[in-house]
Amino acid sequence: MPKTTRNKNNIKHGTIELVLLLLLQKEQKYGYQLSQELSDFSEGKYELKETTMYPTLYRLTQNGYLSFEQVKVGIKRTRVYYLITDAGREYLQKIIDEYNTITQAISLIMQKTGTIS
Repeated sequence: MPKTTRNKNNIKHGTIELVLLLLLQKEQKYGYQLSQELSDFSEGKYELKETTMYPTLYRLTQNGYLSFEQVKVGIKRTRVYYLITDAGREYLQKIIDEYNTITQAISLIMQKTGTIS
């Protein structure tokens, strides 16, 4: 029997940028706030570890899709707030369109193979 190389997180990894940008489209948020909303809004079914979230936020910032603001919180702490840029809004719309196209295509394949009715 062939070995499977599928990681249970493969599909999730393809949607990380999408969900982070969705959460940032209305207001700026900091990392912990993003992870909490992601868990809350998905009813605990979609969670991101910091080791995945922060590199993605950094990459989105490097690509011009996010900007950030450091805000002093208390005496010694600063909090980094991320906000979506105009380029980020355009990119978000593009990946929403791609997501919708792919999920519709997969749904059709599932229907035609008898996986769902």
